[in-house]
Amino acid sequence: MKGITHFIMGITSLTFIGSLMVGAALQDSLIIVLGGIFGLLPDTLDFKFLVYMEKHDVVIDPNPHDMRPQEIANKVADAINRASTMKPGKMVKVQLHTLKLGPDLWQSYSIFFDTRKSEVVIRVGPHVTMSGIPSRGTEPPADKALGVAKFTPKLIDRYGKESELRGFSGPSFGFLKKKDGSVEVVFIPFHRRSGHSLTLGALFALIGYLLTNRPIIALAIFLPWTLHLILDQYGSMGNNLFWPLTKQRSGGLYLVNAGHPFWNAFIVYSCVALILWNMNRFTGALSPMYMAFPLDTPIWLYLLFAIVVPWMILGAIYIVYQIKFKPREKPTELLAPMTGAAAQMATEGLMGEEAEYEIAEQPKPSIWLRSMGLILLAAIFIVLYLYGSGL
Repeated sequence: MKGITHFIMGITSLTFIGSLMVGAALQDSLIIVLGGIFGLLPDTLDFKFLVYMEKHDVVIDPNPHDMRPQEIANKVADAINRASTMKPGKMVKVQLHTLKLGPDLWQSYSIFFDTRKSEVVIRVGPHVTMSGIPSRGTEPPADKALGVAKFTPKLIDRYGKESELRGFSGPSFGFLKKKDGSVEVVFIPFHRRSGHSLTLGALFALIGYLLTNRPIIALAIFLPWTLHLILDQYGSMGNNLFWPLTKQRSGGLYLVNAGHPFWNAFIVYSCVALILWNMNRFTGALSPMYMAFPLDTPIWLYLLFAIVVPWMILGAIYIVYQIKFKPREKPTELLAPMTGAAAQMATEGLMGEEAEYEIAEQPKPSIWLRSMGLILLAAIFIVLYLYGSGL
């Protein structure tokens, strides 16, 4: 999920604790802010600290004025082949760099692992801005638009999508040798490992308790941290929950796309609604001036009209939009900035097959396990609602 989503989820969880809400209202206590800090901290650790500790076996930094997609594809395919010769558990890490041309201009290109054809596919696009707006007329000629290289081992790609490079820092990939001889693609291998573990969250909570001798501080650290991991688990990447006892990330639940604006907006809005409920619940009891609605309002009624009904309407609008407008989009339209042979090769060689691959082969956990993920989050908030007022 996005950073703002994790931040506000952490804040929301602590507003269920009565002593923290009263302290914030009457004593200017800032303990609730710990919810936002530790709700966001796992990603901060990964992308501000752990990323610089990552060592790469292959670094690909193309010349933006002389793109050679075939050379890039060959290097990545060689890394996959090298990983297949290593001992199980070993990994070859590849870093692909983005290509900056100006203050807000980048050379776009993408990488895709076609596991059915055992091919690495590199596609070079036009110059784009940070937001992805293409600069027409900058698309490459046909001989520099596409690179395809074969690899030998069976490749497992749980991400299953084309990765685009067009701004900031480029992605890294780890090619992990499995016990059965296959090689697994590990997307951004430094991410969601030690920095996304329950054990590290428990360590921070223990440190907080030892420094303050207050159990509520430990709870204010560990609860938002855990909710961050739960939300991340709803995507495809998963987390390494029990590092250092476990070495690799577990698979995600494939419930939502973690970067999807609809789900991030839904969580942020719902959290704001819950914060307002808790403010009215705890501070409204102190003085009528803090009361936004009657204290005896049933929570089910509030949730129905504040969250469920609005988002059912928005969800219906979103579904209608998807049904009515999405089928009109075709691969050639998606590649409109590319023309001629380049667009034809990219369309025939990648886009049409990618959609079929995602539907046919992307692994997903069982229905009961995915349902348990949602039940766990609901159970946490139910417990907080029932017992948080006494903490």
